[in-house]
Amino acid sequence: MKKIFLLIPIFTVFISSIFLIAPQNKSEAATSSWQSIKGVSGCQVRVWTDYTTYTSNATTIDSYLESNGQCGKLDYEGMVAQQNGTENFHSKTMYSGYFSNKTPVKTFNLDQFTGKFDETVKDIYVYALVWADGKKSTTATSVQSLPLTVNKR
Repeated sequence: MKKIFLLIPIFTVFISSIFLIAPQNKSEAATSSWQSIKGVSGCQVRVWTDYTTYTSNATTIDSYLESNGQCGKLDYEGMVAQQNGTENFHSKTMYSGYFSNKTPVKTFNLDQFTGKFDETVKDIYVYALVWADGKKSTTATSVQSLPLTVNKR
């Protein structure tokens, strides 16, 4: 009986240590800060992406836009591009539509870019132009994700 009582604390410490030292998945979804939209007071939009760093095995960048609920109908056009002052590296796919709360998840295939991932590419963003009036008649506001990195593929 003494052996059982002695084994219970040892077993408890062992099980607890497994949970404490178990590897954690550090790749997480990322959401940009709220970005104000021109034309509607209090209207803000942020950009969600499934990761900020894409491994060599990644095949897509998934993203959506989300409003703070104070915007009404918003039109948008979005794509993925590198922020380097040129348009030589971007997704061939562009999404457009409208939303009031959140867009559906949009998928950008990494095999469908104008450049190749022969080396790790940094400072890639999901960009969207957003119009507040639902008619694209006002000046668009540009919103962007957190900076993304795509590792050599």
